[in-house]
Amino acid sequence: MKKRNNYYTIAFAGAAITLAAQLIAAFTIDPYLAAVFTPFYSVWLILLVVGWRKDHPQR
Repeated sequence: MKKRNNYYTIAFAGAAITLAAQLIAAFTIDPYLAAVFTPFYSVWLILLVVGWRKDHPQR
């Protein structure tokens, strides 16, 4: 049996945590401070692509 892809798990969990931190920072601290978390979405997207490439390698 194949194990779950850790890249997907890390990417989705990271995106969820980033979104939660961004919302908390926007409503409790400062809306402009929430923009600090935006660059992390590209990291989670890259991890998704790496996970996809690991699951579906080219021939």
